[in-house]
Parts: sequence; C-alpha cells; structure tokens
Amino acid sequence: MAEQTTVPAEEAPERAVALDIVRRGLIGGPVLIGVCAGVWGFDGLWSSGYALGLILFNFWLAASLITWSMRISPTMVMAGVMGGYFIRLAILTGAFFLVRNTGWFEALPFVITLAAAHIVLLVWETRFVSLSLAHPGLKPQGART
Repeated sequence: MAEQTTVPAEEAPERAVALDIVRRGLIGGPVLIGVCAGVWGFDGLWSSGYALGLILFNFWLAASLITWSMRISPTMVMAGVMGGYFIRLAILTGAFFLVRNTGWFEALPFVITLAAAHIVLLVWETRFVSLSLAHPGLKPQGART
C-alpha cells in the first residue's frame, strides 16, 4: 500500500487561489452590480448580486472539492473535478430556475454578471498564480506585480 500524504487545508494551493478569487470578486463585483443597478434598477441590482454570490460560491466549492478529494487519491481528484463540475453546473442551473419567475429577477443582468464575472475573475487571477513548484498556488507577496 502506498504511503498517503495529506496537505492541511490551510496549505492547499487550490484553496488559497479560490479564496483569492473570492476576495477579488468582493472587490470588483460591486462595480458590476452598480452598473446593472444603473441600467435595470433594483431588479438588476438583486439579479446581479445573486449571480455574483453564485459565482463566488462556485469557485469556493470547486476548491473545496479538490482539497477534499486530494486526501483520498489521485483517481478521486479526477472524479471529484469532473463530478464536481456537473454538480456545480446543476447548482447554477437550479439556482436560475428557482428565481426565474420571481418579481425581482431580471435574466439579462443575471446572465451578464454570470458570464462576465467568471471570465474577468479568472483572467484577473492569472496575474497572481504562481506556475512554480517552489511556490504552488499564489505568487509570494514580493513577486507580485
């Protein structure tokens, strides 16, 4: 039986990257919410805020599934990533259908926020991710530009 090593959750690079994405989403998200509120009023504000919350939860859940499955085996990581993708996609779809007929929901600001924030947050985060085995996850503070 192979020796299994575990990485403490606080040292898991995927968790650090996801929490950094959530932090950046909380910094930049209000701008997008404000634009949607300016165009669609309070319905746009609530719809955009709902989408942003789903996105941040999505990133956090992805990292949590990877961290959990790493403790089991490499095969479980693959199953967790692929199965987690479908679970997270189902959560996003279910969250949409849950509120689509409510009085406060506007589909267009929801979809714009969902698509734009996912892309912007991932592109923004690429500047801070280290591609080094010496520092997996985020670049050290001194190396960030």
